[in-house]
Amino acid sequence: MESFTWAKPSTDHSARTKVAVLLPGSGYPVEGPVLFWVGEMLGALGWHVQAVRWTPADLPGAGPQEFAAAAAKTAFAAAPDADQRLIVAKSLSTLCIPWAEEERVPGIWLTPLLTDERVRSTISMSSKDDLFIGGSLDKLWDGGRKSESAGTFFEVPGADHSLQIPEDWRASQLAQTEVFDRIEAFAAGLPSTT
Repeated sequence: MESFTWAKPSTDHSARTKVAVLLPGSGYPVEGPVLFWVGEMLGALGWHVQAVRWTPADLPGAGPQEFAAAAAKTAFAAAPDADQRLIVAKSLSTLCIPWAEEERVPGIWLTPLLTDERVRSTISMSSKDDLFIGGSLDKLWDGGRKSESAGTFFEVPGADHSLQIPEDWRASQLAQTEVFDRIEAFAAGLPSTT
């Protein structure tokens, strides 16, 4: 895996350093539409955005949670020291939810793998207010786990695992606009850690 700087905050933002890490899905790179615009948004909101790109040698193997956690650790290590941290992860990378819980790093989890038992149990015991976004047609979304008490769950009606409405690019664009609005509100509402 390789980590690279997506965006640096402009100088007109506060002196506090906020670092957001963008983690891709298995077949959904950080240049994919949802992650691309979230990276752009967070940069405009004053976050240093550090992204991860898989390389041909990357395979999650028998330890996909550890693989996802290693991606998050690698990106944070390559970024400036932060007063505030945030993870934005898609699909496979949401398997780092247990690591984020241990580290107390808030997350925006796009199409999280809620069918994974370790992820599910971590969410059920969490006291963090993370944001979980999935599509109603996504089999890995598992109905959005509406019964969970931790975090905020937002389900995109008619959306698949890519958060797209199949065969309707206009409806996909409108749905993703609502996703971006929710992400922006979540990021803006994160409590300061200093």
